[in-house]
Amino acid sequence: MSTYDLKYAYRALVILAPLAVAVMYTEGMLIPALPSIASEFGVSSATVSWVLSIYLLTGTVMNPIAGKLGDIFGKKRILEIVIWIYALGVTLTGFSPNFTALLIFRAIQGLGLAMFPLAFSLIREEFPPNLVPRAQGLVSAMFGVGSAIALPLGGYIAQNFGWQYTYHTVIPVVITLALLIHFFIRESKVRLETKIDYLGVILLGSALGTLIFGLTEGPTYGWASLETIGSIITSLLLFVVFFYEEKISSSPLMPLSLMNRRNVLVANIAAIVAGFALFMAYQTLTYLLEEPKPVGFDLDILSTGLWLVPLALIQMVGSVAGGRFISKKGPRPILIFGSFLLIPSYLILSLIVGKGGLGTIILFASISNLAAALLNVSLINILVFSVERQYMGIATSLNTVFRLLGGTLGPAVAGAIMGTFETSIVYPVVINGQISYIPVMIPSDFSFSLNYLIAMGIAIVMSALSLASRNIQLGQRVAKEVIKE
Repeated sequence: MSTYDLKYAYRALVILAPLAVAVMYTEGMLIPALPSIASEFGVSSATVSWVLSIYLLTGTVMNPIAGKLGDIFGKKRILEIVIWIYALGVTLTGFSPNFTALLIFRAIQGLGLAMFPLAFSLIREEFPPNLVPRAQGLVSAMFGVGSAIALPLGGYIAQNFGWQYTYHTVIPVVITLALLIHFFIRESKVRLETKIDYLGVILLGSALGTLIFGLTEGPTYGWASLETIGSIITSLLLFVVFFYEEKISSSPLMPLSLMNRRNVLVANIAAIVAGFALFMAYQTLTYLLEEPKPVGFDLDILSTGLWLVPLALIQMVGSVAGGRFISKKGPRPILIFGSFLLIPSYLILSLIVGKGGLGTIILFASISNLAAALLNVSLINILVFSVERQYMGIATSLNTVFRLLGGTLGPAVAGAIMGTFETSIVYPVVINGQISYIPVMIPSDFSFSLNYLIAMGIAIVMSALSLASRNIQLGQRVAKEVIKE
């Protein structure tokens, strides 16, 4: 009969959950600072999207590698390596001398995103099935806690000292967590005999890189240019070769056999569309708050952070409440509710851009964040209860890959649309002590509305996928797991 050490399980939860706080503290500061970073380094709104895209791109490629290594050599061992890579990336990013260096250091930092599926898997191993949703809900809530801390505090630091100083303040936190994991987290009990598909790694990275390049640089080269069309076609061909390689490989990077299970397939496809819509909408909102009037609200970084705090708070509440509900009724009802809630919230946001007040914008953005929190906690629970323990690292990493794939494309598309549909305004600047008025090109109302409409369309797809999922009765899973062990 299976026994669980709940005292240790909750101790592990207390140590591993703050990883989300540390990451979201850093990212929560960075997103409101994107317009300032673009101005500081002299790049466009489309180009600055690479700050998010390169981070998510390297995280996407690293996740299946780290997940499989965790299943082979131990999840704790690989988690320690990954978190020190993240610490290195955070340290270097804060000292970026130019935009190119910033992207390189953000790429290193992105490798650290592989810590999350490893941490999720370690938590899943230590809790009995009926308590896993609550534990995962608390971990998801930590993303909201990190944002709630970052938005006012990080905004204050970024505005008064520069965005680099927020990176400096997070370094001791990451190092402390790395040491706590080393001394107080136990190694995973389950191992898997397999190898790494390095050809798959190269193909996946190349396919993602060329796709993001084409979407991000489309406004610069032109959507009908040879560079843009060639990049997208090359990416699609590389994806075809990649999936063929995964099909014939004896140790695929992405075990496509798991995709034959309905819930695994739904969770992974849903992760793409959810990541795309949520990252796209969040970047759109940040620019909308900080763009000059009459298009945006002309807020500074600190004010933007303060106005975004309600989104973080509702994410915390939604994650915890969703985890508790899933423990009783299973993840499918929460997945369906969260998916359908996104549709009206994004639709209304698309209609009120340029017309609604700031409070109204934040209200419906908060509703969409509540839906996002419910989606995140339900998707991870649908997944972890649909695979065996020995595949947990691979399965959660695979799901994170799809989520990051969507998250990589979302900001790129949002930035491309804002860079394509622009409007000219006359903006006052001080030159040699004199106020001069110069024309400035900024994203138009239409670009913001179009971004939200695309996000709404993605939410409709998400809703259809949620209806295709199967519910999981956790009480039955408890009995099955006890019998197996």
